Amino acid sequence: MKVAIYVRVSTRKQDETNQLPRLREMAKNRGFEVYREYTDEASAKDANRPGWKDLMQDASEHRFDAILVTKLDRVMRSLVQLNITMDNLKTYNVKLICADMGEIGPTTPMGKVQMQIIGAIAEWEREIIVQRTKEGIEAKRARGVHLGRKKRDDIPIDTIATLRMSGSSWRSITKDLKIPKTTLMRRKEEVEALIAKRSEKEVSE
Repeated sequence: MKVAIYVRVSTRKQDETNQLPRLREMAKNRGFEVYREYTDEASAKDANRPGWKDLMQDASEHRFDAILVTKLDRVMRSLVQLNITMDNLKTYNVKLICADMGEIGPTTPMGKVQMQIIGAIAEWEREIIVQRTKEGIEAKRARGVHLGRKKRDDIPIDTIATLRMSGSSWRSITKDLKIPKTTLMRRKEEVEALIAKRSEKEVSE
């Protein structure tokens, strides 16, 4: 089986050499052929990591059969984003093998259970974000805060950015937060600017 090795460190203080030897040894012991090693120095929340983008592009072209990582948090911190990643890998017919957990995916009984758990928690995480936003809006209204129409104060830009970064579509956000699509689109640039700012900050951390 041909595999790709993926290593991520958050800061320059962390040492990727602890991950690489372990994954190389794992590949050797199992008789895997290593296609390429991909590395990143960035937060797992940043979906635009150069190494990760190259990895997923090659996965989409099925240049290898599986991805080796030491831990799931090397891939994504957000369970919502991890769930989306797993869906993509399923489409590409590429497995994710974690040194600490084994194969993560729908091809084994344990993998099926793990995927169900990941999906359920990801949905729960997303619902919590939406519910807290709704409660915040209601609290503002209860305090008599005027929610103007021209530039609505109840548009939770921060939460919308979080949802977008975790993979939610504009359509699902309008539905979940009960915000008219035309209203949301007028604030699209603000949301995208906030996402870009967050990504820059996370990469620098």
